[in-house]
Amino acid sequence: MKNKNKIFCLILVFMLISTSCAKRRLDQLESKRTHNIVSDGGFSGSDDIFYPDNIDKYDVESYLNWYKDMQTPPKLQLPSPENPKELTNKEMVEDFNYVFNELKANYPFFKVLKREYNIDFLGSYNKYLKRIENAKTDQEFIDEMTGILGELNNYHARIADKSYVENTLKYYSKNWNTPSIYYEFLKMNKQVVRNRYGITGEQTADIGQKNQKRAISFINKDQDSNLSFESPAEGIALLKINSMVDPEKFDEDEAVLNEFLRNKHLYKVLIIDIRENYGGNMEYWQKFLLPKILISPKSVTNHLFFKDSQRAKLILADDTLNIEKLKDIDISGVKLSHASDLKDFDYYIKDTITINPDDSKKENGFEGNIYLMVDKAVFSAAEGMASFMKHSDAASLIGETTGGDGITLGVINDVMPNSGLVFTYTNTLGYAPDGSIDAEERTVPDIESASFKNSIETIEEIEAGNF
Repeated sequence: MKNKNKIFCLILVFMLISTSCAKRRLDQLESKRTHNIVSDGGFSGSDDIFYPDNIDKYDVESYLNWYKDMQTPPKLQLPSPENPKELTNKEMVEDFNYVFNELKANYPFFKVLKREYNIDFLGSYNKYLKRIENAKTDQEFIDEMTGILGELNNYHARIADKSYVENTLKYYSKNWNTPSIYYEFLKMNKQVVRNRYGITGEQTADIGQKNQKRAISFINKDQDSNLSFESPAEGIALLKINSMVDPEKFDEDEAVLNEFLRNKHLYKVLIIDIRENYGGNMEYWQKFLLPKILISPKSVTNHLFFKDSQRAKLILADDTLNIEKLKDIDISGVKLSHASDLKDFDYYIKDTITINPDDSKKENGFEGNIYLMVDKAVFSAAEGMASFMKHSDAASLIGETTGGDGITLGVINDVMPNSGLVFTYTNTLGYAPDGSIDAEERTVPDIESASFKNSIETIEEIEAGNF
């Protein structure tokens, strides 16, 4: 019996040793495979594997050629994240210079910043550099970079947190339809990013085709319910929207919207409340909300301008955009405020947004008066809706002047090469239909109101003919 036990123990030890050796062998092979992928430029036609770190080896032209020929995205080589290495001050300075140069080449609002806040961002390079040179730890570097970007006074320009990076990767994994989206997806999957944020990364979804549009997802507030419905006064319906959520979440709001539409005959007024809505996805109001509410087509034309840069070439490579070189067209007939700003810009898009009613269901469409409740926190995609509603006469706006910067192609996501920190900004100088710079003059309500209660009382007075 004892001999049998000895034999069993020997077998068990042998199995453990063999398993351990096999695991080490597999680990070595995987490590070697990763190394091979790195050394061959990042793409192997036979294996269809791409190591995201190699995206930096491509110039824009070679990347665009590769993307154009790609039928389905390759599998990404995503080694497990490790603890981020502590930055040297030299690496901090390199990261700062990378961010500064990218902003210099792409950011559209330096002159707006000077007019509104008397801040000369580009002229403050030496001051900012000194702050970075004095940083001694990673956290001090992050704090300084956060403060420097904060001087742009634009919520699109910031250091991204872990939640934003994870959510953007998940969304882009299913929406790789344009070269710029996929480029950003690869950049945000780099090892240095995954180390910095402690994330595993994302593979592209196996959808077999390129679909959907670039989103300008920015801030999604955690709420139990994104869309809510109530009646604050007799004959008045109110839809409160917390965030412009992504398309996969439309179903969660559709039940609430349908409840209102089924009972719309009970109301003569609809208030859409987007106060404190920081934005999200334009498709929420363009493809989901307004088509179900409007009873006639509404349209506006915005004017978008871009600097000539490597990043702009990626975004403007989208063949669905009607892009023109500014030097080749005559826009003298378009009245634009601060038109002298345009000498720094090279490309133009005449952006016409048309929303047609969705008459697929008889319950759709509201024939009463519509009011849009806004405040200074309305920003990004929510601001896009506010501008559209005002300039298309789809609703009367009531509340405070908005936060602006909603006339844009979207948020740019980029990566600091050493720290792996993701930073964001917009590259679109967007003019509203009235010729105002949306990020500067924002959207002014038709009726000024300082509180929710005052807004409801004012709407009641208007409807009663006493205002």
